Amino acid sequence: MQILEIYADGAGETHFRDFPIALAPRDFAPPSAPMGVSIDTALTTGVFLELPPGWDPKYHATPRRQWVVILRGQLNITMTDGTTVSFRPGDVLLFNDANSKGHRSLVEGEGTVACFLVGLAD
Repeated sequence: MQILEIYADGAGETHFRDFPIALAPRDFAPPSAPMGVSIDTALTTGVFLELPPGWDPKYHATPRRQWVVILRGQLNITMTDGTTVSFRPGDVLLFNDANSKGHRSLVEGEGTVACFLVGLAD
């Protein structure tokens, strides 16, 4: 499985790259058959966000390394290298650009964007 990661290079510029998530067969929910499961990941926080239409034309860095799950709406995220990707419900990405020049998250359309953010332990 792969998701997109937002990361910063040594100069603080932000970019997208593929982030692989290794899955291995595991007896995760007996008596059901084994399925592909990732390794356990230590988590620190969980927060739901609702972003209003037009939010936010400013570049900002993530406050922590975290998974972001889009629940509702369309969110366009732009890197400092100029690359923009649109995210929709069901999309998951890894924010890993703390202490960088940041990224821009722009809510598209008239509706809000709902997200679930999951902080990752160091």
